[in-house]
Amino acid sequence: MMIKNWKHYIWILLISACAPFSAQKEMPLATKGVFDTQSWNFEDTTPLLLAGEWEFYWKSLVSNQQKLDQTPPTYEPIGERWKNKYDGLGYGSYRLKLKFPQSAKDKIFALRFSQTGGAALKVYLDSTLQLELGQVGISKESMIPTRSSGIVLIPHPKTEVQLLIEISNYHHDDGAFWYAPTLSYYESINKVMVYELVRDSLLTGALTFMAFYHFVLYFFRRNRKLILYFGFYSLVIALHSVSLNGDSLYYLMPSITYRFSFTISLIFYLSMPLFLAFLSNLYPDVFSKSFNRIISVSCVGLFIFVLIAPTEVGSQTTFIGILLSIFALLYSIVCLARASARRYEFSTSLLLLQIFLFLSAINDTLYLYGILPYVSILKYSYLSIVLFQSLILASYFSRAFSKSETLSLQLNRLNENLEKTVISRTREYKEAKQIAEDANEWKDKFISLVAHDLRSPLSTVYSGLMLITEKDTFEDKKEKDHILKQLFLILENAMATIENLLNLNRFNSGRLRLHLSEVPIWEVIKELSESFSFELARKTLRLDTSLSPSETVFADRSILTEILRNLLTNAIKFNKPNGWIRIIYQEFASTKQISIEDNGQGISFSSQNNLFTKQVSTPGTLGEKGFGIGLNLCYELMRLHEGSIRVESSPESGSKFILEFPKSSNEAPSA
Repeated sequence: MMIKNWKHYIWILLISACAPFSAQKEMPLATKGVFDTQSWNFEDTTPLLLAGEWEFYWKSLVSNQQKLDQTPPTYEPIGERWKNKYDGLGYGSYRLKLKFPQSAKDKIFALRFSQTGGAALKVYLDSTLQLELGQVGISKESMIPTRSSGIVLIPHPKTEVQLLIEISNYHHDDGAFWYAPTLSYYESINKVMVYELVRDSLLTGALTFMAFYHFVLYFFRRNRKLILYFGFYSLVIALHSVSLNGDSLYYLMPSITYRFSFTISLIFYLSMPLFLAFLSNLYPDVFSKSFNRIISVSCVGLFIFVLIAPTEVGSQTTFIGILLSIFALLYSIVCLARASARRYEFSTSLLLLQIFLFLSAINDTLYLYGILPYVSILKYSYLSIVLFQSLILASYFSRAFSKSETLSLQLNRLNENLEKTVISRTREYKEAKQIAEDANEWKDKFISLVAHDLRSPLSTVYSGLMLITEKDTFEDKKEKDHILKQLFLILENAMATIENLLNLNRFNSGRLRLHLSEVPIWEVIKELSESFSFELARKTLRLDTSLSPSETVFADRSILTEILRNLLTNAIKFNKPNGWIRIIYQEFASTKQISIEDNGQGISFSSQNNLFTKQVSTPGTLGEKGFGIGLNLCYELMRLHEGSIRVESSPESGSKFILEFPKSSNEAPSA
């Protein structure tokens, strides 16, 4: 079973990896109402959390500045719940002195304030009101709560800035400054806000789409209630996920009331009854109907109480709702473990997902109450659960649908396969016939060219040897040695032609291996210039080189010789009498180049497109012939060296072939 469903486990790991786990950086903390940022690197994109001890004034507001200054402050950690020391309902003021480095005056900073339960707040910088979320008041009637977020700009701050915050809460049992504000450059804060807005919008959109997709699916398959339960489950967690971020919530629904936003923040009470209904329909013999009913009645009753009770009373059910949800998750894990032990289909995959969701719920509960300083990941758990369970449902119903159409599809496939086989065999026969005809035609041309190009030099060598063997033909030994040297060069060029053919064959069969080393260019060019002296003299061509012994390339010496031999052969072949050929070496940061340039007839622009890929034979300026494989072979051999070859040419203006070799790994880049 474990092997059979390996793809599902991979999906679980990939989807679960979407949660943003990241290492927490060591950040400074406020001490006795002072937060020193002078040692913090704001160039880091991580916003600075203004956590630690703030000055706190219970039952005092900033507007009464004199009373505030005369009242001795207490120091409270930001995020500490009021009801731990005072009362969950009330109002107060927080004050913090921010110390900036001297370089901060050239920057624009921003403070970001996250949603805080049912509170309202005002933010002052150096006694100037900068932000108002909701309406602060000293009673329930005089205040207007909100769950929205906001930012405050701090352009070109002084070295010390006083931050004052009025906050009141009469609409939530757990009043306090829930989350510490964050400080960074405005660009960084704005980037984080936009990222979260896009991310949460996409997340909510995906969950909502999955909900309505299952509603439509249930419309066509009404006998399967588990689809309906899963659709409502997806809708519930979509609403809950969007309530977790004040920016996303008020961006998507600008005119939303606090009562509605508070209600959807607790709509997760309904998620476990719906999910248990889905699982009990999927595995009815491992889930207890009576236990499911107890969980469902408790959670639904709790949510109905939230709907009718005042928000400050309904908020007291939060901890009870979380405990019920975690308890229901544990119950579902136990039942899925039983299903997995019985090897029910998809049960092991669902068990792993439930464990992931359970751990996410524990993490977010501890994060909500300020016990763990990590990030909230529950929304990502929602998405992973919905996506994977949608895959399970899709697989479940696609199998049933496939079984109902198997016979007709098999018949259609047999007919289609028969027709395709006939068409495919006919096409393959035609293609094979055409390939054979093309290969045969190319073979005839190739043999003709080989015979022609080898017959001429061999005939010359034969005639020369006949003359030399006649005793009385040459009396001058120098003349005889000169002829022998020329015959040797002719044979060497013929052998080079044969070597090209063998290299092409070895390359195509994958048997060509490189023996790389630092090769002095001047040695190779010197050998080649001597072997081409007869051809150069025949056309009265001048070979210019300016190479030094220290100039090397990292290459296979024999193959480099073949590449340069081919390019020099072409330069001679397509050059005009009394022309010149120039060889230049250049070195760059990571590459070395060898250029072979001539002032011959050049290459047309249309021919340059396929110069290195097609085998085309073109006569030289004196009617010289070739096989048309030289440049194609050079191109492939340069690829073996992880280098490149290119051409710069225009008709009647000569050609310049550029070889580019990478430097060896232990060679330092040039300055």
